[in-house]
Amino acid sequence: MATFYTLQQKSFHVNKEEGYAWCTLFFVEAAIVIALNMFAIIIFSTDRRVRKHSTYLLINLSAADVSVGALVIPASVLLRGNTYDLWNVKINPIGLISAYGVNLLFCGSSLGFLASISVERLHATRNPMGHWSMSGLFYKIWGASIWVASLIFTLFTIFFMYYDLLGTKIWFFAASGVFCLLLILCCSYCGIFATIRCGEQPRHDHRGQARKERKLTITLFIVTLVSLCVWTPYVFFTFLEEQMTRILSDEALLRLRCICELLFFANSFVNPILYTIRIPEFRRAGIKLITCIKDSPSRQQSQST
Repeated sequence: MATFYTLQQKSFHVNKEEGYAWCTLFFVEAAIVIALNMFAIIIFSTDRRVRKHSTYLLINLSAADVSVGALVIPASVLLRGNTYDLWNVKINPIGLISAYGVNLLFCGSSLGFLASISVERLHATRNPMGHWSMSGLFYKIWGASIWVASLIFTLFTIFFMYYDLLGTKIWFFAASGVFCLLLILCCSYCGIFATIRCGEQPRHDHRGQARKERKLTITLFIVTLVSLCVWTPYVFFTFLEEQMTRILSDEALLRLRCICELLFFANSFVNPILYTIRIPEFRRAGIKLITCIKDSPSRQQSQST
């Protein structure tokens, strides 16, 4: 967040080889983020065994993460290359604010969908019958609302930054949105844990479906927990950076920033990996898709002959 400004305002005695290494890591991470989340979107959209109304939120989460890989990480690499003197791309204040806006929009949307998924899982755990009666249209409107809310929040933040209406308090404004979403996450999963722990049984006879819902809930809890673990270092670094400049050298601070951002962006590719490990239907659908891709060239050759 504040990174977009501080990178341009400091001059470092840097090692270009180290800069190339960091930029390469970020580009590889971006490619992995895009590939795995596109893979997840294709599976959730095409395979009936994993396509449910609730997967609309997972598809939107993957779409937000694809945008992180396609836009946010390359913008970060551009700034990182300037810092390491790998290139000298002049970026004016409007460009910096725009880069921050892209970061806030898609990373914020990703966190927003994680919070929405936690609320949806709480409702599924507490009221299974009511959850199953929710239509696909409701989920589509829900997903669209998250995008619109993220866009409005981003536009307000950019407006305040451009006209410098709040000064450094703008970071507390942005943090308030993040902390609200984190509070929703924590409260929702505390409610889910209490429901499962107390052994409240669903008021219906579909025990097999109830077990699937509970397993999905646990899977998405793990997804959220991992996301929080990789988010936390970046969030703490952002708000403690000024204090850390007093005890760390510029070179050490730059390396620490790179590590925190690398972990932060890793949040965008861990989800498909956890889906593969925890959801058998997703794993089977993935294997089927990969098999079809491998077999397609041989089929084309046999048809041509």
